[in-house]
Amino acid sequence: MQLSENVMLLGNRHFNYFLVGKKEAAIIECGVSGGVYSFQRQWEKLPQKPEVKYLVAMHSHFDHVCGIPALQKIFPDAVLLASSPAEAVLKKTKIIGNFFAQDVKMLDLLAGEGIIPRGLQSPDVTEIALNKLIAEGDEIKLGGDLKIKVLDAPGHSPCSLACYLPAEQVMFISDACGFQISDEDIFPVFFQAYDIYLETIKRLMSYPSKLLAIPHERIWTGGEIEAFYRRALLSAEQAFNKIRDLLDQGWEDEKIEKELFARYYQGNLKIYTPENIRQCVQILLRRVKEKL
Repeated sequence: MQLSENVMLLGNRHFNYFLVGKKEAAIIECGVSGGVYSFQRQWEKLPQKPEVKYLVAMHSHFDHVCGIPALQKIFPDAVLLASSPAEAVLKKTKIIGNFFAQDVKMLDLLAGEGIIPRGLQSPDVTEIALNKLIAEGDEIKLGGDLKIKVLDAPGHSPCSLACYLPAEQVMFISDACGFQISDEDIFPVFFQAYDIYLETIKRLMSYPSKLLAIPHERIWTGGEIEAFYRRALLSAEQAFNKIRDLLDQGWEDEKIEKELFARYYQGNLKIYTPENIRQCVQILLRRVKEKL
């Protein structure tokens, strides 16, 4: 799907890949191996294909990096970009092993929804090696005057990036604003720190944007964008206040975690395993307790 003159959307609704550029291009978001299967089927049908020069890993969580090996098979000469904190994670064999164990489960979930065929294999990978580090202030140049500005976007994780295409006012936010359970409901993901998470959302809001390119589910445009940002802020504030209030009432951690899991594990979030989301709500609880 063509989103703007220089931005095309490929993949499936759970894992969006953004092809930026007409002659020279970057792929923003690397997803999972099951997402790349969808991407490749669409890529092969494109009548005109740009030269993909860059793969941009927006942060080092399994659902944003496990598609890298499959993408590198399609684009062996592409330069893999990510932040320095992401590189530190991607060098750790134990973490990568855990990531790809989750990638296997994601293949099953996507196949169960009929998005991909059954029987696809996750790659056997022990490390993901970056080609170049990027950070706030860097630019990804795609020929002519087309440039992507790199922004640090911490809060969800220390390694998170956002990208901005000034020429078309397109903002690529990765998971900086949470996960869209539905078009109205957002799962807040302040896994690094609550205050930093809110600061990042507010900063991203300050950029004039005609298109909000999100890695999972719905893409927002025009007047819908500010409403999305407001929902993201509200979802984080509500989660923080809810956890704080339950702690004040003397609830034990396990009971709070069950309450949060029941609240959020629904809709689109069910593409992740229950174990994954239980770990996520445990992290949210820890971050609130750290701030109190």
